[in-house]
Amino acid sequence: MIKTCCNLLEEKNIKIAFIESASSGYLCSQFSICKSDGAEILAGGLVCYDVGVKTSVLNIPQTLINSYTAESMPVTVALAEAGKKMFRDADWIIACTGLLKPGGSATPEKPEGTFFVAINDGTQVHQFQYYLKGTPLERLNKLSAVVAHDMINLLNH
Repeated sequence: MIKTCCNLLEEKNIKIAFIESASSGYLCSQFSICKSDGAEILAGGLVCYDVGVKTSVLNIPQTLINSYTAESMPVTVALAEAGKKMFRDADWIIACTGLLKPGGSATPEKPEGTFFVAINDGTQVHQFQYYLKGTPLERLNKLSAVVAHDMINLLNH
């Protein structure tokens, strides 16, 4: 799935960058591994696992985090918007927050395994929420696949 997505990004000459919290750079690494040799689809990525990175580097308001938690769609959308300022050469920013392991802001409504993804394509921010079961590594692999799948759907429209 990721290889197909990378090929489509290359075909459409779209450069991407990642802003990752819960996935800690895993998405960026998977797309880096799967892109074609010399393909310039990946601008880079930033891991903002710690709230301090979200607030001090990406300028996400602490009030937004306090209102919705660091693992929420509003914060993920804000990360995707902030990423556009940071990675000016990227056409798309893919931001991800969530609950990979126990802890964080897990609740019965937002259990461990919940992920929020926001894809900023330069004209709008597409929002996705997933609930993925399994070990942390299984969740990361499933997350990579569903993000690639949703990116392919956006690329084909």
